[in-house]
Amino acid sequence: MTRYETIIELGDKFVKLIGKGFVPVHLLDWKVYYEAYLEEKQVQKSKRQAVLTLMAKYPISEKHLYQIIKFMEN
Repeated sequence: MTRYETIIELGDKFVKLIGKGFVPVHLLDWKVYYEAYLEEKQVQKSKRQAVLTLMAKYPISEKHLYQIIKFMEN
């Protein structure tokens, strides 16, 4: 099970854990970026093209997006 699947499985409990300070707030941002990546991946031909499209939409670097993708897929 990947980290992303675990976050999805937690559902509302994930947000509660963030609110209580058990989970860092940035993971919620990472979840949003990763979900946007998954949507773009369905449209784009390659992982790189999906990342480049996200870079145009969000104020985030290419390296950071790849780190988020790697984190969520482990």
